[in-house]
Amino acid sequence: MWSAVKKLENAGRQVVKFHGKWPFKRIMGMQEPASVFASLLNLLANAYMYSKLRTEFSIKSRPMVLLWHLFALVCMNAWVWSMVFHTRDTPFTEFMDYTCALSMVMGLYVAAVVRILHSQKKIVATLLTGSLLYFATHVRLLATGVVDYDYNMTVNVIFGAVGSFIWLVYAGYLSARGSRYSSRMLWFVTCSAVVLPLELLDFPPVRRAWDAHAVWHLSTAPLPLLFYQFVIEDLRYTQSRQDKLL
Repeated sequence: MWSAVKKLENAGRQVVKFHGKWPFKRIMGMQEPASVFASLLNLLANAYMYSKLRTEFSIKSRPMVLLWHLFALVCMNAWVWSMVFHTRDTPFTEFMDYTCALSMVMGLYVAAVVRILHSQKKIVATLLTGSLLYFATHVRLLATGVVDYDYNMTVNVIFGAVGSFIWLVYAGYLSARGSRYSSRMLWFVTCSAVVLPLELLDFPPVRRAWDAHAVWHLSTAPLPLLFYQFVIEDLRYTQSRQDKLL
């Protein structure tokens, strides 16, 4: 592969993909070390903010707290499998990476639905049941090994966009009511949208490591700090409202 890459570069031609992947320089056996490193940063960011959430709010305190504990665990699990997949690409690690990535994206959507419509139990139950059934159907499709990558990407983008839009509307509502912490969600959604083209576009890896996908993972690493800070402030806000009612 490297012999072919060198010949292409000497001829002034663009580097090409081999079996659908750019040529990356391996480090300690990792096939895509930059993506592994960036995924680790995302995992650490989620773990750090989860520790802050867990320290301040007990699962037994409110049902909404349980939702965020589950959401954090889903996200951390997804980034673990992202690291595994980028370390060694096999049919199984690819399946786990794609499945867990979708679980994280749909988790953002589900959390938005539950947070905003929690009082409308029938509507929430209907939306969650439909989402779970669709997730199971999509996972079954991925398990066949015949992956339509464009379709899989479209599903992730749609659920990500819908979830982000719901959070954006909710943050706008809070902002209109004078809430200051809503700005964290507004920044989270905005920054997520700004860096999304890195996942949809592509370019040859810089220094044999940093392709568009790796840079996208790197750019998303700080975003959990914004998101979970919003979650923590929102839990404080709902707690203060309950205390006033008592």
